[in-house]
Amino acid sequence: MAKLKLRFFPDPVLKKKAKKITTFDRSVRKLAQDMLDTMYVEDGVGLAAPQVGVSKRMMVIDVHAGTDEDPARPIVFINPEIVEAEGEMVGQEGCLSFPGVFFEVKRASKIVVKFQNLEGKEMRLECEDNLLCRAIQHEMDHLNGDLFVDKAASAIQRDLEMTKNGLMQGDLEELEQKYLAEGGTLKVRSRSSVEVSN
Repeated sequence: MAKLKLRFFPDPVLKKKAKKITTFDRSVRKLAQDMLDTMYVEDGVGLAAPQVGVSKRMMVIDVHAGTDEDPARPIVFINPEIVEAEGEMVGQEGCLSFPGVFFEVKRASKIVVKFQNLEGKEMRLECEDNLLCRAIQHEMDHLNGDLFVDKAASAIQRDLEMTKNGLMQGDLEELEQKYLAEGGTLKVRSRSSVEVSN
């Protein structure tokens, strides 16, 4: 098992568009396994290669708990592309590259993604209104150099979370007041309430 070093905002690799993988060799399989090991150790449900400093179009996702009742079912996506997207869902997201930051993000509620597996075989996957649907879109953003902070449902909620966690400058009290005025609620969040932590 090899745990890779996570890259945190504002590391420039997170804003870079990742390169297509053209050779499906042992190094690709090793990267996929190391990414899965890292994701599990960090208690995430998804991880994209740029988050470990590798600018390649690979991401790993496992939305299952890894228990006897809900065994781990990892999926490795190589060169993924969303070919259909429709509807809208809003839900809370977090990101391993933004420790402690959680806010509401708008996503498509139904997607079809095509990708290659570790052997280079083309696959298709359809998902709708679930954590997998959200996680795929979140990780795809990483491969395109986009970040979930750019897709916040509420800019004030995002700025409040970023300021609270020392990732941007701002007046915390003023942001809290603005967020409350917007109709938001401030509450203590337990780790188990987090929908996405990738």
